[in-house]
Amino acid sequence: MECLNQMLARNARHLPEKDFLISGDRHVTYGEFDRRTSRLAHVLEARGVRKGDPVGLYLPSDIIMAEGFWACQKIGAIPVPLAAMYRESELRNVMRKTEMAVLVAHASTYPVLAPLRGEFAHLISVLVAGGLVADGGLDAESDLDALMAAESDAFEPVASSPEDIAALFFTSGTTGLPKGTMQRQRNQYSGVRDMAVSHRTQYGREIYLCASPLFNNLGMTVHVNLCMYTGGTVVLVEKWDTETILTLIGQHRVTHFGGIPTMFIYMLNGFDPARHDLSSLRYCYAGGTPVSQVMMERFEKQHGVKVLQVYGATESSCQNVAEPFEGVRKPGSAGIAIGSSRVLVVDDERRILPPGEVGEVALAGDCVAAGYWRDPEATAAVFSDVGWLSGDIGRIDEDGYLYIVDRKKDVIISGGHNIYPLEIEELLYRHDAVAMCAVVGVPEEARGEIPVGVVVRKPGVDVTGAELIAWCRANVAAYKAPRQIYFIDEMPMGNNKLRKRELVDGIVAGTITPAR
Repeated sequence: MECLNQMLARNARHLPEKDFLISGDRHVTYGEFDRRTSRLAHVLEARGVRKGDPVGLYLPSDIIMAEGFWACQKIGAIPVPLAAMYRESELRNVMRKTEMAVLVAHASTYPVLAPLRGEFAHLISVLVAGGLVADGGLDAESDLDALMAAESDAFEPVASSPEDIAALFFTSGTTGLPKGTMQRQRNQYSGVRDMAVSHRTQYGREIYLCASPLFNNLGMTVHVNLCMYTGGTVVLVEKWDTETILTLIGQHRVTHFGGIPTMFIYMLNGFDPARHDLSSLRYCYAGGTPVSQVMMERFEKQHGVKVLQVYGATESSCQNVAEPFEGVRKPGSAGIAIGSSRVLVVDDERRILPPGEVGEVALAGDCVAAGYWRDPEATAAVFSDVGWLSGDIGRIDEDGYLYIVDRKKDVIISGGHNIYPLEIEELLYRHDAVAMCAVVGVPEEARGEIPVGVVVRKPGVDVTGAELIAWCRANVAAYKAPRQIYFIDEMPMGNNKLRKRELVDGIVAGTITPAR
């Protein structure tokens, strides 16, 4: 098998003049990407980064994030991509858990990081791309652009093995506080290999459009790293804009587009045949939230390309289940296991259930990650001898097709983002006006569902819904913050448990109304 640094070396040798990344007017070839990641690897190594060390990447979802990820591969270091939307509390959690010594930031993200630098003795070096921040207390030793320009563009990669950790993607697993999912080189390789086969990829000929954030597995692994494996070109779009997406597909003759169902709905509604040309699309997929069969059929009919439903997770590194490119598609099914992946349904004792029976979905095979970084208890809870326990409830029919029935774990999936209510509830409880709260997901056509907060106020304390939303937005990434706040006098309880389903039903029925 190839480790990631070998994939880059192979393409730099065979396709040096071919575009790898396109962002706006900027085109980066495989040869240039190889040289730039070599320079960055030298900078990191000069600051003490060695094989197995975590390196924070607090960067926009653009070329610089990809460079940081792949520079780490040359050293054998472990990239830790972080959302540019992260606020102080989210950064603090990751920095504390990883004990990273080096963090690469950007001029646009550094102001959030700056107040935290003195809290962590282990944080030795912060490098800032995109120009130094005025009055940020930075010196020339932090100017990443200048430091890279002064380094050699040749770097001898450190030897990696299949069991080495290739990346640390932070996800919340089955509880509210983010955990670092340890994806090995084996996981990354098997994932991109299996997806390439499932997608009927043509080496050196695919053009991908990535409108997903690069701090997560979907953006980095399923788009950028898959593109690297297949010798293709990936067009990066940092922020979603329907008109821009539709234009870029025609401009670059994009062959491969994937994302959350919301994206396809926006594209379907925004398409104008007089201005947009999507005829180059050869393969499309949708996942992350339940897929509307009606909307996908409309897209397929309008553009003559199949939109295949897929299923996977950060803990399983890639797409593990997909509707077949050729063959039988069953409405309501996520498809069948692809490549080396295996999909199982188990009961509460982790016994494998026969076809047709409903239980928890488990994923197994070379794709399954090594566990959570320095968290043996959380790892043992979901990484089992039968595979990774997803928290999703489903069944497998007699032909091996997977159907997702419900979710076991407390998670809201909004526009493809996983939002863990516990994290937001703990934040709301820090507000002086909140006596009791619950964060739930309510149905919403475009995003699948949206997070909302239900709050019991402390006696004699006044607060508005807008104030609580602003409180959340000031402390966590905007996509996690509740879209609405509902005030009630008493929470529905049963058997000492909060009945969140009743809250959702009340909001949908209109018996619980949003705060004014």
